[in-house]
Amino acid sequence: MRLFALLSFEKDKAMNKFDEFRANATECQRMAEATQNPADKRRWLQMAESWQRMIKPRQNAGQRFDAVERDHGTHQTKSDASH
Repeated sequence: MRLFALLSFEKDKAMNKFDEFRANATECQRMAEATQNPADKRRWLQMAESWQRMIKPRQNAGQRFDAVERDHGTHQTKSDASH
């Protein structure tokens, strides 16, 4: 039961981080809309995009390999050699 509570707490903490990132992205977008300076607008939009990228789940190397293998195969032939 304690493990479930700990995992639940960690999930809530991660979700809170994602909520914080989303709020920051929204605020940057709001600032971009409010400014009249094209350079400032571009910077605000770049920051918003950076915050949004942090929300997307990241894949580790094993997950990327599995996705490529699933989508494209490994193109390896089966070996009958004994080792």
